[in-house]
Amino acid sequence: MKVEEYFINYCNYVDSVTSKTSRQDSLFTERMQELSKLLNGNFARFDNAVTGLAGEAGEVADVWKKIKFMGMEYNDEARDKLVKELGDVCWYLMSAATALGVPLEEIINQNIEKLKSRHPHGFSSAYMQHKKGA
Repeated sequence: MKVEEYFINYCNYVDSVTSKTSRQDSLFTERMQELSKLLNGNFARFDNAVTGLAGEAGEVADVWKKIKFMGMEYNDEARDKLVKELGDVCWYLMSAATALGVPLEEIINQNIEKLKSRHPHGFSSAYMQHKKGA
């Protein structure tokens, strides 16, 4: 198979497994309006928070990558950069919580409960091995 044909086939495959809402602006706009109603008019705030979380988490990871693999020195300046980026993560987390109308304590408490149910006796390698096979 020629390279050009391969990429055409792949493009067609990607299109065939992509939701209609992801491919059609009119359906996407309708879905945004539905979600905005469900979020009490906070679609834009939540959307901004979710994309901001992804971006800022990427910035934290990028600094850490540079320290681990690219020879960036871990010093007070690098630590300060990580702390500032983590602060941005917190900002977007709080914005997402606000958009959902959920106090941060509820998010933390639900996370604790989820982790307790997964790891009732602390971290378990057996659980992680089982999860990988699932």
